[in-house]
Amino acid sequence: MSSEDFGTIGETRLYWLGQAGFVLNTRGVVLLLDPLLITRPGTPNTSETGMELFNSWPIDAAEIPRADAVLYTHTDNDHLGPETAKLLMKLDPIFIGTMYCKEKLTELGASPVRCLSGVPQAGTSWRGKNGNSFDMGSAKIELLPADHPWQISDPGKYGRIFGPEDCCGYRITTQDGVFVFPGDTRLMKHHLDLRNITVLALDVSADPYHLGIQGATVLANHLKDVLLVPYHYGTFRSSSSSHAGDPELVLGGIQDGIRRSRILAPGEALILREGKERSS
Repeated sequence: MSSEDFGTIGETRLYWLGQAGFVLNTRGVVLLLDPLLITRPGTPNTSETGMELFNSWPIDAAEIPRADAVLYTHTDNDHLGPETAKLLMKLDPIFIGTMYCKEKLTELGASPVRCLSGVPQAGTSWRGKNGNSFDMGSAKIELLPADHPWQISDPGKYGRIFGPEDCCGYRITTQDGVFVFPGDTRLMKHHLDLRNITVLALDVSADPYHLGIQGATVLANHLKDVLLVPYHYGTFRSSSSSHAGDPELVLGGIQDGIRRSRILAPGEALILREGKERSS
């Protein structure tokens, strides 16, 4: 990726960054979701999380020229990477997430007035301090519930267990389509109430505190004809079920899964204009 990917365009482009990170540039409004784009000093093949990378990040956080908003689903460091976040603060974006995300960001040095937070609600737009939803230029951002209490397996080791107020997903409506990013979550009833979606970011992790293979398959089959962009795989050299997903295991059980899927290389764009996919 280059600075041109963050400029004004006449369409909407979704880029996968690797892991669970995305860039959504919708007609010049630039949104970053769970960006993790830093390596440890002197170790270019090691993420700031300490995990070894299969490939380099498509762009370093220090090379990003602008961002209107940075959206976080939760505070795990493979989503809210502290070093990445601190570099992005220099761009003075709006940060959006749950209250726990806001607390983490302000601890890292973000201005509280640049951090918007609240509790996601199923079936309705999130009612936070700034109204029912966020309008960022041509994009409307809504928080969705998520269920990701992974620490419950060993609270003594992992600490605070994520509650429903600590994690979220996102529904982003643009002029060119509607994008849903569920975040790290088990399948919830509200996922099956989603309608009028154009693109679904599909978590293909097999971890039981994620959608899992069964949950991802159920959700994708429920949202018929929606384009599917897999994530949570192929980024880290890790045997952990939360990082070592396999799109083929999920797509094989989805009706028209191969036809509907868009397997993006890190930094590659899915392009939409007025609801229709376009070639690059």
